[in-house]
This record gives sequence, structure tokens and C-alpha cells, in this order.
Amino acid sequence: METPAPDWSELPVDIMCDVLKLLECPDLVRSAAVCTLWYNAYSTARRIGICLGHQTPCLLYCTEAAGLKALGMYSLSERKAYTMPFPESPIIRNWVGSSHGWLVATVEKSELMLLNPITGAMIVLPPVTTMEHVNPLLNDDGVLERYEVSYYDGALPRVEKGRSAFSLDEYGDLVYSKATLSCDPSSGECIVMLIHEPFGQLSFARVGDAHWRWLDMHSYYSDCIYHDGWFYAMADEGAIDAYNLSEPSVDIHKRLLPKILRTVSKCHIVQAEWGDVLQIIRTETYYPERPEGPVYITEFEVYKVDFDEQKRVKMTGIGDYVLFIGKSTTSCFSEHIAKYGGSGRHHGGSRTQGRGRGSMEENVEDKETRQEDRHCRTATTPEDDGTAALPAPALSPYLCWP
Repeated sequence: METPAPDWSELPVDIMCDVLKLLECPDLVRSAAVCTLWYNAYSTARRIGICLGHQTPCLLYCTEAAGLKALGMYSLSERKAYTMPFPESPIIRNWVGSSHGWLVATVEKSELMLLNPITGAMIVLPPVTTMEHVNPLLNDDGVLERYEVSYYDGALPRVEKGRSAFSLDEYGDLVYSKATLSCDPSSGECIVMLIHEPFGQLSFARVGDAHWRWLDMHSYYSDCIYHDGWFYAMADEGAIDAYNLSEPSVDIHKRLLPKILRTVSKCHIVQAEWGDVLQIIRTETYYPERPEGPVYITEFEVYKVDFDEQKRVKMTGIGDYVLFIGKSTTSCFSEHIAKYGGSGRHHGGSRTQGRGRGSMEENVEDKETRQEDRHCRTATTPEDDGTAALPAPALSPYLCWP
């Protein structure tokens, strides 16, 4: 007598939700069409905003046809593009960060909100006008017309170095640099850390807060991650500051590692797939006597950071891994994920850095042929080194986001 096949419809919804966490995003969406049980589990997952497990990276972008009404998602695992409708209101204009499956998006009047593009869940963050340096400018009818930003830092006595006024929509493009999340926002315990102008300063808010709180200890930050209960913020000179905002006293701050640069360079910080935290120093060096003519070459130095020992060690390579470095997102993936173009190698450069809707993503490949004087290098275009371009859909560069 044959053993009857297992009846998947008998699984409790909570167990099904645990199964759904293991699926790639496209498979998660498809799971709702399997049967009534799976649809119920999928609906529950959307309602509670589950954080999916490890995911193959996706490229998010907007298309000219859909405009601001939909989001394009290119799945690297399937090499296929999808269209995901945006909520009708508010209109998503840009985003300044992503983690745990959520985007930190800017909407009308440069307000910030959290958006889960898979589940459609939205969480409103405190108003722009609650930020330390912002003063609302009203017209004669008392309607908000512009934002005025005062230029000062935390140094005492306070010296204001000027003011600038921005239109409601351009404010976010020009002032926000990057937002970092401490955890999945659906847990209710999430903290959002925002790097912003003036002077690359920090402000934070917890989900449910009514206002932003300014951290006035330091300025000129370029990147930030959350790791083991602490926010680690990277200054342009290579210094690393640590903030513990989970304690009753939110101003817990310490300079963990000192400056390592004499000149200002772009610095990034990221947790690698294998667990280590990496500090990345990006510089552009001018070579006036290259055979092909004068050129600026982007070079990278990578350090492994040990927070317990409070030290960093310069690395000569990152093995079979790739760094994706951008304005709002810095990531580290295994090389097999990046090699989805069918070629044995992948290109080392892409879009241009800029404020507003555009963002820069450069990938750094750990190949001996791509290193010079122990610096990692990037090509300026996919064709420069003879490698294959990524098979992503044809996009307008200014509409691409990482």
C-alpha cells in the first residue's frame, strides 16, 4: 500500500510563514497562487511585514512608461524584470537607503517614509520641520512654501555660518545623504539613522517618534552601518565613531578609531558576507602621463575592522567577493552572484554619482589584473576592459537606483 503524499494544506499558517521567509522575492509573490493555505500565509506575511531571509540582490529602477506609478525590479536569480506598482499616495520621489527588505523613501515635500516594496507596507517618519537645522517658511496664507536650513554644527559657542532656502521637493535631493536601519521596521523597535546636510551630520528617529533627534557630537560623516547594537559612522578622514542609541541615554558616543587620512577622501563601511566589517577608502588619483593621456583613476583601499580590539588591518584582496559602492547603498556579495552576465568576469564601472534621482554604483572586483600598487581599481565603462555588460533591461541612467 502506497504511503499517501503529505498534505501541505495541514501546515499551520505560522509554519508556512517561516517557509515563505526562505523564498526569493519572485517566488514569494507567486506562492499566493498555489492554494488557499498558501494565499492565507502570504497575506499574513504581508500584514506582519516579515523580513525575508538571505536574498539574491535585485536592481530597482523606474521606467519612463510607468513613471512614478510603478517600480521596476530586475531579479538577478532569474535574470528577469518585474513591475511592482507603487501605492497611489504618497508619490515616491527617491530613496536614500535600503535594508531588511525596506526602502527609506522620500515623498512629497521631501518627507521620509519606510516602504516595503514586496508587501506594500508603509511607515511614516517624523516631519522634515522637526529636524534641528530646518525652519519652515510660510507664504502669506500660512501655507508651507520652502525649507530654510541654518548652517551650524555642535561646536560651542554656536556660530551660524549662513542659511539657505530650498523648495519643498528639492530639499530631500540636496540635503539627505543616506539612511540606515537598525532592524526590520515591522518589529516596532527600528531606529533610523540619517546622514544629512549641513556638514554631513547625524539625526535619528525611532519608528513611531514624532520628531528627529540631532546628534551634535561630530560632523562630516559619509557612511553608516548598524552592527551588534551599535551604529558605526564613517567620517571623511577615515575615523569611525560608534553610537549606542538603545541605552536610556541616547548620546552614548565614542571615537572608536582615529583618522587615517591627511586629505579628504570618500569613505565607506560595510559588513561582508563572511561577517567581518570592512572600511573602504575611495580616492581619485590624477595620472597626467598615462599612454592614453591624462586621466583620473578611482582607487580603493580596504581594511578589516576589529571593533573589540579597536584596530584595522589593511587587506590585499577580498577573495571571491565583490563590493558594490554607492551613495545610498554599500554592499558585499559573493562573486557568483555578480557573475550573472554569463561572462567569466563582470564590468567594474557604471553610473555617475550625483544628487537628486541619480546614484552611483561602482563594483570592485578582486582580481590581480584589476589591482595596481595594492589598490583595487574600477573601469570607467563596461567596454574599457573587454568584459561583458550586465543583461539588465534598457534604462534611463537617471532613473536607476541600487
